[in-house]
Amino acid sequence: MMTVFGCATLLALAAAPGPSTPKPGVEKARPKAQAKTAADPALALATKVEDFYKNLQDFSADFIQTYTRVALSKTSESRGQLSLKKPGLMKWTYEKPAKKLWVVDGKKLWIEDPEEMQVFVDDNYKTTELTSSIQFLWGEGKLTDTFTPSIGKAADYDTPKGAQVLVLKPKRGASYAKLVLFVDAGTGAVQSSTIFETAGNKNHFKFNSVRINSGMKASDFAYTPPKNFEVIHQ
Repeated sequence: MMTVFGCATLLALAAAPGPSTPKPGVEKARPKAQAKTAADPALALATKVEDFYKNLQDFSADFIQTYTRVALSKTSESRGQLSLKKPGLMKWTYEKPAKKLWVVDGKKLWIEDPEEMQVFVDDNYKTTELTSSIQFLWGEGKLTDTFTPSIGKAADYDTPKGAQVLVLKPKRGASYAKLVLFVDAGTGAVQSSTIFETAGNKNHFKFNSVRINSGMKASDFAYTPPKNFEVIHQ
C-alpha cells in the first residue's frame, strides 16, 4: 500500500481553483448555511479541514505507515518522507523497510524500485482526475459531497492527544468502509489518517515534522531514471 488512503488512484493532485464570482442568491443563502454548519459539529469540523487546506501551497512531512492485515494478524510498518506542491507535484520517498520512490512530476508518474533496478512510468498519468478523499488536501471539492461525516469517539481509535476524530463514510460504493481523519481541533490540519477497508484491513498514516508553505520549487520534483535501471512504460 502506497498512498495515504490505500490505493494508487489517490496519488492524483491538482491546484485549488481561484476565487469565483458569487451567483445570484448565494449571498442571501450563506447565513442559513453558516447556521447549519454551526449546529452540526461533524459538518463544522469537515469545513475546518477544507478551509485549512485551501491555503496550502506546499507540504512536506516525515510519515510512518502501518498496514494491518486482519486475516493474517500481521502489521507491517514503513517510514519515509512525503512532499507535495500545487499544482500536481508529489514525491513519496520510502526509506524503511526497503527503499522506494514515487514521483508525480506534473506530467508522469514514476515508480522506482532500487531492489529490482526497475522504474515503472505512467506516461498518461492524469493529475486532474481527483478522487474526493484526497481533494481536500488541495482545497478542491467538499468532503460532504461524497462522505457522510460524524464525530468519532477518541477512545475507539488510536487518537493523537488533543485531536478530534472525523469519521467519513462514503455515500456511494467504495473499496473501503470508512476514512477516519484525526484533526487538530485548533487549525483543522490532519495529523494522521486511517482507511478501514471492507475486508477489515487498516492502513494508517501518521505525519511528523510537518512543514507547510516552505517555498518548494517545481524542480524539486524533477525525476530522471538511473542509467542502469530498466524503464518499463505502462
